[in-house]
Formats: sequence, C-alpha cells, structure tokens
Amino acid sequence: MKIKAYTLFTPSHKKFLYEYLLDSFKHNENIELTILHRPQLCETAEFGTEGWHGTMYYKANCFYEKLKECGDDEIFMFIDPDIVIYRDFYDDIVKRMETVDMVFQNDGPGGVNTGFFAVKNNKKTRAFFNTVRGNLEKFEEEQRTTNHLLRNLQNFPQIQVKWSMLPNEYFTFGHIAGQPDGKGGLKGHWVNTDDKFPIPKNIFIHHGNWTRTKDDKYKILDVVRDRINESRL
Repeated sequence: MKIKAYTLFTPSHKKFLYEYLLDSFKHNENIELTILHRPQLCETAEFGTEGWHGTMYYKANCFYEKLKECGDDEIFMFIDPDIVIYRDFYDDIVKRMETVDMVFQNDGPGGVNTGFFAVKNNKKTRAFFNTVRGNLEKFEEEQRTTNHLLRNLQNFPQIQVKWSMLPNEYFTFGHIAGQPDGKGGLKGHWVNTDDKFPIPKNIFIHHGNWTRTKDDKYKILDVVRDRINESRL
C-alpha cells in the first residue's frame, strides 16, 4: 500500500523544507512525497499575524482536494516542512490505520496537530475535511476547526469518523507545554534557553512547533537534532 504524502511551503519556509524535512526524508518506495508551493501571504511567517489565516485557508482546501485524488481507502498524509524525520514511520502508520480512519500528531494542550496526520480516503473522511473547509470562517484556521469537529462529532452525523492520536514518539514540545511550570501555570511555548527537555527514546519525528518566532523554530529543531545525533555516537 502506497501512502500519498504532501507538504506545503511558502518562501519563508524554504529553509525548513530543504534543510530539515527533505534532508531527513529517507527514500521509501511506499511513500510518495509531493511538494506544494504557496506564495507568501504572511510576511512575518509567524502564527496569527497578517496573512497567516489566508495560508491556513489554502492548507484546508489542500487537505480536501488532495484527499479526493487518492484511491479508495488509500492513505493520504500531510507533513509540515518544519519537521525532522528520525525513523521510517511507514509500517507504524499503516498498522495504526488498520482500525481507524485518521491518526493525528498529539499537540498536547492544543489537541490534535494538523501538521502531521494520516487519513484513509473514504466517504466519511472526505465529508469531514469538506466540513473543515465549511467552518473555517468561525474558527479562523484549519487546526482549530479540526479540533472543534473532533470534540463535537455527535453534532455532525455525516462525519462519524474513527480517529486516534499518535504516541509521543511523534514528538512536539506540545507534549511538555501542558505540564505544570511550578508557578501555578503551564509551561506553554518553548523558552529558547531550555535545551534539557525530555525527548522520546524511539522518536519517529520532531515537529518544531510551540515556538513564538521562526528563529526559535530553527533553534528547537537544532537542539533536538544535536541531542539525538550525540546519543547515537
């Protein structure tokens, strides 16, 4: 079974694409990766700033349109460019998809993360992502919309999908962000002086989110990559 995987980048994320994702993407004849390019709408390339939501609209449409191009029950994947791959995840994803329609990276307090997920192409999942598109105005971005729908599936009889979270080996700092900070709150976004946070032993991927700036995104990806490379010496 082949997986049709897609990544989407704008000029501001070209370095992420080539120096992080593609540099770590090892050849697997069962994963067909397609690179999609989008003009720069968000000048800062930072979450929530002007132009961000326009890019998210395009991303949501991409999910639906590319899913429709897959064969029946074929697996569609989406992989953000700010991801580094450390182990071949093909067998693991295919096995997990045997009993569900969709699997998502666990984003901790954020719920599911739509920067790394896999979906079977079927009537239910097409309806699900079409409903995501139809609710973007209310929630402004595809990840919030996806999380709202998954939390309220009982209100949407046409999209009764089965889904699950991927384990922490599909790593993001979100797994740590929801932990107590010792001051009565939660740790939240990564602090760029923290390079000692726990990393899963058998990590498949690292998604460089839960950062406040693009520079911090580079830095957290480098911190994890350096620590893993050192552990393999």
